[in-house]
Amino acid sequence: MSLQLWLVLVGLTAALFLAACSRSPAPGGIAPTPIPEDATPEMLSRGESLYQANCQSCHGGATGGTMMTIPPPHNANGHTWHHPDCQLTDVVLNGSGEMGEMMRRMMPAPEGTPRMPVFKGTLTEEDIRAILGYIKTWWTEAQRQSQARATEQLC
Repeated sequence: MSLQLWLVLVGLTAALFLAACSRSPAPGGIAPTPIPEDATPEMLSRGESLYQANCQSCHGGATGGTMMTIPPPHNANGHTWHHPDCQLTDVVLNGSGEMGEMMRRMMPAPEGTPRMPVFKGTLTEEDIRAILGYIKTWWTEAQRQSQARATEQLC
């Protein structure tokens, strides 16, 4: 296992452990996003449109990329599914902040790689729930179940 991958795994494990211990509420009381099986077709269609308009140019689509790609893909090849809904929503609303900077230190981003912008005031929490519902359709059932457990435990 490479040193970078080991550091990422240690960092994610520590973050999940600290979050589980703190049991802090979700930012703004954000409710967990339903898994795609519970999402309506209208919600998923809206999520697809919003994703294409706001996310796809940096994060790509349903295929491609790896867990080490920066910016990360949100498909099954990436690591988005490792994060609970409340954390993903916070990153979309407020930008990547310190977590993004930590990832850039561990996995040096290529010159000119954009930083995650702040979407507060542009996207609503309902918009973000639709986007998350849409990208969850790209994940395996095991990934969705793992992410749902993390959301239940940490949000």
